[in-house]
Amino acid sequence: MTTTLSPLGIAAGLAASTIWGGAIAVTRLGVSGEASFGPADIAMLRFAVPALLLLPVLRRAWPRLRQVSPWLLALLLGGGGAPFVLIVGSGLSVAGTAEAGALLPGTVPLCVALVSALMGERISSTRVAGLAMIALAVATVVLPAIAVGGGAPSLGHLLLLLAALLAAGYTIALRRSGIGPWEAAAFVSAGSVAGLGPFYLLTMEPAVLAMPLHDVAVQAVFQGIASGILAPVAFAAAVQRLGASKAAAFGSLSPGAACLGGFALLGEMPDGLALVAVLISCIGVALATRTSGAPLRIWPATQGGRTRKCQVEQGA
Repeated sequence: MTTTLSPLGIAAGLAASTIWGGAIAVTRLGVSGEASFGPADIAMLRFAVPALLLLPVLRRAWPRLRQVSPWLLALLLGGGGAPFVLIVGSGLSVAGTAEAGALLPGTVPLCVALVSALMGERISSTRVAGLAMIALAVATVVLPAIAVGGGAPSLGHLLLLLAALLAAGYTIALRRSGIGPWEAAAFVSAGSVAGLGPFYLLTMEPAVLAMPLHDVAVQAVFQGIASGILAPVAFAAAVQRLGASKAAAFGSLSPGAACLGGFALLGEMPDGLALVAVLISCIGVALATRTSGAPLRIWPATQGGRTRKCQVEQGA
């Protein structure tokens, strides 16, 4: 499928990456400290409000969703729904904001590009260079932290890497399913509440009942409205207009937003390596989303036994 660098797609990618970068800091704020939310609390706050608000969208989209492969729906739910948030929340309970910013959104475009290449997508040398810089940015932040850490921090890193793999699956499934941004957000939110809700209410002790109303409101607004509705819709729009790999590359801007959010909300000051990694990541995004110099797929189109003019498609 042919994709171009739509200005609307670029704006949507920037919006989604900024919100999700900030969500890392907000989630870290919620799950850290003595009195804190649990990962399940964050997940319910993330999806309960969108599930309710988008219920009319889900009802209209249900006939179309039933035509989508169950495997693609499972990838959407796993990489954009409650499983993803539960794993991220568990990882952020022990890993720092800057590390999470590099590990989680930073590695998603690499995973997406690898899967896309295995599925036959051609990746230009310019985009390869951009992805390499993204990998360098991730390594600049993560490797020193892993070298000096151990135990719980290492477990947090592994959980965040697992979450990145799930997010990559979500990105690919979103592109291949063909469903719209609002449909995807409605399905993921409702599916998450339906799957997690009974366990949350019957077998867990909801922390939201004991937390200050202000803390609950902050998490509900940012998790439910910004992360639960605005960011998924913006990201789905970016995937539709830019392609899965290019849209995922915008996620590498999230480490910068995560670092700024961690400093503003938690007082976590990123070190020099983290700041260098953010700069490298931004340059990598610029290269990974370029179309100039990309290889072209050219194949002859036949009709009635005669070869017509070659069709040219540029790699997504």
